[in-house]
Amino acid sequence: LAAARDDGVEVVEVGDLVEPRLLSEGGAPDPHVWLDPVRMAEAVPILGRRLEEAGVEGAVGRAEDYRRMLLATVADMRTILAAVPPERRRLVTNHDSFGYFADRFGFEVIGVVIPGGSTLAEPSAAHLDELARLIQLNEVPAIVAESGERVVLAESLADDLGGEVEVVTVHAAGLAPEGEGPATYLDMLRTLAATIAEGLR
Repeated sequence: LAAARDDGVEVVEVGDLVEPRLLSEGGAPDPHVWLDPVRMAEAVPILGRRLEEAGVEGAVGRAEDYRRMLLATVADMRTILAAVPPERRRLVTNHDSFGYFADRFGFEVIGVVIPGGSTLAEPSAAHLDELARLIQLNEVPAIVAESGERVVLAESLADDLGGEVEVVTVHAAGLAPEGEGPATYLDMLRTLAATIAEGLR
């Protein structure tokens, strides 16, 4: 991105345009803004205008079409997630990436396996013991992990809980290879909602 800027390419940072939330640890802006499709729907018209200003003919109109598609997808997600009862709307995730999703769709992130915003941090034994206690106390049936992440710690934690908890894998950080999962952003959002709903019911 820095090299692109140096070459005179305009770089649009979407998170700054849609009131970013803060990570639960450290207070830094949460970069996982794409997991809130309502915020993304707010950003799309801005991107359309920027593209049209850069010479992409019809970008504003296409952006408006896509904004409507995004909002229709939000409605689909709400319908899918309505299957999760209030007492089950507690998320334990592999790392701190689902805050936007939780805020938007009425969930609470009660714990993460890997603390902080990075997938490279190492949780302490005390952290994992406390997380296991929270999972049991709240009767959380599944840990949500992103495809491609280090999931061995989540799987080990699930094993330590005697098979009462499963690890469900979702595509939330990118699209799947062709034929292996959601191939578009809208498909990814619907699949994410369906996988979480199935894991928490």
